[in-house]
Amino acid sequence: MKIGIIGAMDEELASIRQIMENPRKIERGSRAFWLGEASAHEIYLTRCDPGKVNAAIAAQQMIDHFSVDVIFNMGSSGASASELEVGDLVIATEAIQHDFDLTAWGLQPGDLIFDVFTASDGRLQFRSQQAFRTDPKLTQMAFEIAQTSPLTGLEDRVPKVHMGRIISGDQFINNRDKAWELWNTHHALCIDMEAAAIAHTCEINRVPFLCIRAISDKADHSANISFTTFLVAATSNYGRIFELVIRRIGSAL
Repeated sequence: MKIGIIGAMDEELASIRQIMENPRKIERGSRAFWLGEASAHEIYLTRCDPGKVNAAIAAQQMIDHFSVDVIFNMGSSGASASELEVGDLVIATEAIQHDFDLTAWGLQPGDLIFDVFTASDGRLQFRSQQAFRTDPKLTQMAFEIAQTSPLTGLEDRVPKVHMGRIISGDQFINNRDKAWELWNTHHALCIDMEAAAIAHTCEINRVPFLCIRAISDKADHSANISFTTFLVAATSNYGRIFELVIRRIGSAL
């Protein structure tokens, strides 16, 4: 099986690099990919850089150039739900682009439109879609693995594992009022800048998608933990889960 793995930063991909055997670099356009093996699968890994457009381009290149069978995404996210603590893991069930706004047309926040045309009466016709789902079998497998795997603690606290909706946008949310507004609108567990775009790309191409995010900041921004300290534990934890998913993926797809 060919498994594509995308992260916004090299540091967020470090744990996956460690499990790849015989890694070699492949360049396609201006993007670098790394090909290796793990558990008899081909692993294609790339850094997309932050943002939805960067993420969508990386995912489409992964599909077009290498015909991957599945795409994984991992990285850090800010909490939206108040119960999440720094270091907790979120396994996404669906993703919404929170900064896509056609509410002036009577749509819900995050609704995208497709199949747009002008009807004979001059009215614009389209279908809308807000959420893009992850693969349910892979998501459930990852959640079960995470619940039974020993996780690296952060400041004497063992991270908890959550499963649910996440939201993405081309905004770095560091304002409590904005975070609270997004929670009231979408009731998502966490906020990032890439996952919804990758989920969208995968759905259009009919490629299964799995996403795990580690919480880097609380919803009220009260945490006082260095990003470096967080990253060491976070990458270790979701890397361990992805490694076990890769070992068992044949039974899920």
